[in-house]
Amino acid sequence: MTGGVKGLVALSLAVAATVVLAPRPRAQQPSLLDRAAQYTVDTLPRLSNIVAEERSVQRMTVPRASRELVSDYLLVQLKETGDWYAFRDVFQVDGKPVRDRDQRVMRLFLDESPGNALEQASTIAREGARHNLRNIGTINSPLLVLAFLQPRYRDHFRWLSPRQEKKLGPDVWSIQYQEFRTPTILKGNGNADVPSHGQIFVEGATGRILKTELLLGQDNPRFGLSAIRVTTTFTYDEALGTIVPSQMEEWYPDGSGEVTGLATYGRFRRFGVTTDEKIGN
Repeated sequence: MTGGVKGLVALSLAVAATVVLAPRPRAQQPSLLDRAAQYTVDTLPRLSNIVAEERSVQRMTVPRASRELVSDYLLVQLKETGDWYAFRDVFQVDGKPVRDRDQRVMRLFLDESPGNALEQASTIAREGARHNLRNIGTINSPLLVLAFLQPRYRDHFRWLSPRQEKKLGPDVWSIQYQEFRTPTILKGNGNADVPSHGQIFVEGATGRILKTELLLGQDNPRFGLSAIRVTTTFTYDEALGTIVPSQMEEWYPDGSGEVTGLATYGRFRRFGVTTDEKIGN
């Protein structure tokens, strides 16, 4: 792998305001994509100021190596802009602390001005990425594809007609997406455009997001090309009243070998006046 793909390190998940219109006769029912997008918009406020413990195991085949990272992963909203930002703060590598577990990113947004906190938190996230086995960039965010469903990003993509996934459940549907606008949301080396594609898995009746898949590049065995793949599975957390990431699987082609990752999420807790309140598992 010659270099990583640049994600939105402080992942902007802007939420558009809901416009209330007068009812129209014979109004069409919202499409499944619309319901999924609205479900995502409704989900983000419930995740605001929630921090999760992320445990990630990375493995590399050539040369053989492995690494375990433990991080705080959190989502915050800036009141001034309404934008949402996700951050990862690594505090343990292979069982050894790389810093004191002092909830430093959370304190930034409690104690600093928003602009200064955002800049410092972004620096912390970039520093944490250096602990990865390879330069995989900053796309390994479990919430990244949810950003694509936000109003500011949706028209970057072609969204294909839903396809029923009976193997996953009687009311589970997949919707494929393909980014076609430039500049692309994600960037590669030299600020090159990197189109995203993949699919989301949705519960038909509610629009609830069950799983997301992100692909970068194209699978083409004839030319030895493979796509980067990041897949996140979500579960419903009763205490939070919303979906949360439960697992993220990563796969990065790396020349003659590959780098894989498996992250799990737990110990959800809210930060604010108190930062130690545990929620769910």
